[in-house]
Amino acid sequence: ATSRDGATCSGHFGQRPATGFPKAYGKTSTYAPCPYTPTQLRHAYGAGTTHGATGHGSTVAIVDAYGSPDMPADADRYARATDDHAFGPHQYRQHVTPADWHVSDACAAPATWAGEQALDIDLAHGLAPEANILYVGADSCLDDDLMDAESYVIDGRRADVISNSWAKIVHSDPGHLTPALIDAWNLLFEQAAAEGIGVYFAAGDCGDSSPAAAETGVNCDLKTTQVQADFPSGSPWVTSVGGTTLALDRHGDYAWESSMGDELSILTDHDSAWGPVPGVFTFGGGGGASDFPQPWYQRGRVTGSTGQRRTPDVALEGDGALPVLIGLTDAGTFHLAGFGGTSAAAPAFAAIQADAQQASGHRLGFANPLLYALDRGRLFHDITDQPANAGAGPLTVVRDEGPDTDTSTGEQRYLLYTLGHDFGLHARPGYDDATGLGSPTRGYLGWFQRTGGTLK
Repeated sequence: ATSRDGATCSGHFGQRPATGFPKAYGKTSTYAPCPYTPTQLRHAYGAGTTHGATGHGSTVAIVDAYGSPDMPADADRYARATDDHAFGPHQYRQHVTPADWHVSDACAAPATWAGEQALDIDLAHGLAPEANILYVGADSCLDDDLMDAESYVIDGRRADVISNSWAKIVHSDPGHLTPALIDAWNLLFEQAAAEGIGVYFAAGDCGDSSPAAAETGVNCDLKTTQVQADFPSGSPWVTSVGGTTLALDRHGDYAWESSMGDELSILTDHDSAWGPVPGVFTFGGGGGASDFPQPWYQRGRVTGSTGQRRTPDVALEGDGALPVLIGLTDAGTFHLAGFGGTSAAAPAFAAIQADAQQASGHRLGFANPLLYALDRGRLFHDITDQPANAGAGPLTVVRDEGPDTDTSTGEQRYLLYTLGHDFGLHARPGYDDATGLGSPTRGYLGWFQRTGGTLK
């Protein structure tokens, strides 16, 4: 198969051997699957149309920084390119105030957030195609502005669920998340829970967020000073969404998932070998112990805890080596590109919760107490680093970065990823700090339809 950027990829996991490349761990790897579309994700997780759940009647708010002038036109163009559902009249709204943006003193330029905005909107709309989408762009990526954006949704009760694909670390040098600021964030999330609004946060892409992980992890904060769960994902009043590596079979059905953790190897010795093998940690899901006491909903259900709130709560596909497809305009040209991270998992799971609201007939609000009380064995995939039905030995893929890769700068077109190797986090049977309770099965939405979302 060939992806939309001309790169070689597999139609499903393991489908196309990467012949002509060196072996890794004594075997020939296969090309990574082509970037996943919302249609594939809906089918894998039973979302979108299963049980008639399309998110109808719900509003999913997305809080990011700034805002691209090309939305929602990009989202509609993306939907057409992937044979999916474009927005209906008035289905997309946004609250963006460019005149008030803080640019010179902010932590990132507005253009750098365009990919994140496209990712969040494409995934939220893709997995809940009939939900209303409200995009709220903060005036910068600083706490005060992000808090104002979050408050805009919560104070006005403008959405049923809020997806947030950004994260910070509590322990850093220099530090900025003071106890007073953390208390202010938690008070806002408590307000959301009291008003029946579910708040979802990406768990991060740097494993245990330790200094060792930050040495090579591409989405790590180099200012980290210790092992820690990201914030606000670690707040006891939000649902933390971790990442997985999803494999589909040749029929497009769910095959297995592993933890989201990639070790990278490159071609060495005149392209005659991969090195190093094992590779260098480059990308993973976030999780671990937070600074907060263990909340009531995790007691007795999260073992091995030291009395702290642990993350993530749930997980969904987000691997950078097996990315999802998004569409965005860059430098005046519309592109389809693969993006990964728990930034993809968070809006996707928030959308599934919108589907669950439609199936149950009422708002779910703060979801964690219900999630931890559900029958985990039937409603969540119990994910491990080495899935039993994935075959023996290390899981590897060769990813073709595409013909536009500039080898003259030292960048390689072909990369080898060893999967299921997050940094400091491990997916084991039961709850774990790599994938939480796991990912929703195809029976997840069916349970809400049968029970109205009420435990017997």
